This record gives sequence, structure tokens and C-alpha cells, in this order.
Amino acid sequence: MSFESIWLFIVIVFFIAIIPGPNALLVLSTALTQRKLFAFINITGVSLGFIFHAFISANGISLLLTQSPTAFEALKWVGVLYLIWLGYNHFKAAKNAQDGVLAVVSAKGSNLSTHFVKGLLTNLLNPKIVLFYLSIFPQFVTQKSVMSDSLMLGAIQALVVAGWFLVVILLADTFKKLLTKKNTSRAMNATCGLIFIGFSIQLAVFQL
Repeated sequence: MSFESIWLFIVIVFFIAIIPGPNALLVLSTALTQRKLFAFINITGVSLGFIFHAFISANGISLLLTQSPTAFEALKWVGVLYLIWLGYNHFKAAKNAQDGVLAVVSAKGSNLSTHFVKGLLTNLLNPKIVLFYLSIFPQFVTQKSVMSDSLMLGAIQALVVAGWFLVVILLADTFKKLLTKKNTSRAMNATCGLIFIGFSIQLAVFQL
């Protein structure tokens, strides 16, 4: 895997990380409604979830690469459509923005293990992450080292997401104010929409 591929992957996962989703909402709501320590524990669970996703997807990717180039090509186009769908939804959200992209919810529980499990399960049970790994990973791994490349990418994503979430925790009150503004919501969604459409084009021209 080339240095350029690693940096491209980092850019992709960073923009995915800054989009408020289940993981981000869990961490932010915990930081705002409880102790920040609990939010840090949420992050460890979320990060471990990425490693698990990487391991599982590596096995599926290995099978596709070695046994069915046609299936791999089909999966590539699923990834293209998925990225276009993400882009479309962000454009739609930018047009229809009302109360921002963030709705802070309550996060109950005072046990460290409880918050770890919450972070882990929020990640593992998110079908969008499963689809992301199966559709995007094949473009970054090499046939001879699918498992090691996948685990490395999973670790990179865990580090990038954890780093961003640490910023979110430290600036929780500021992010709450920003993300609940209509104009901020529109700008963020429009930008993310353009980025995902761009990624879909790059993926469409990719050849194994």
C-alpha cells in the first residue's frame, strides 16, 4: 500500500468522522451530560469496533479477490452508488436544514465498562460502517497482504476518529452551539456532499 493511498484514506475517514453520526452523537452527548472521562471510555469502545470491522471485512475481501473478480467489480460499483447516495443525502440535508445536524441526546450510566460497551456496540451495530469497509477497503489493500493492510487501515481509522472525538470532547459546548445552527448545517452538508461525489468518481475509475 502506497504512502499516497494511506493519506487518501486518512482524508476519507476524517471527513466521515466529522459528520455527526451515531458514534459522534454518543461521545458528544456523554461529554455534555456526564463526565468527560465517560466520553473518553466511549471512544475506546468505538476504536476497538473499527479493528473488529477491519478483521471481518478482510476475510470477505480476501475471498472476493482470490475467487471472483466479477464479484469484486460488482462490490466496487456498490461502493460507488453508496458514496453517491451519501453525497445526495448531504445535498438534500443542506437544502432542507432546519435545526442543524446535531440533536444532543441523554446518555445514562455511570459505570466505565457500560460506557465502553456502548461505544463498542454503537460502532459494531452500524450497518453503514460495514458497507463502508466492504466497499472502500478493496481499493486500498493489496492482494498479497489483505489482512495486514486491512488491520492497518482499521487502526488508522481508529486513530483518526479517536483524535477527532478528543477534540469534540474538549470543545463539546462550542460544537453544540455550532452544529445546531442552520447555516453551519447547510455548509457542512454541502461540503460533505461534494466530497463524497468526488470520491465516488475516483472509485468508479479504479481498476484492480
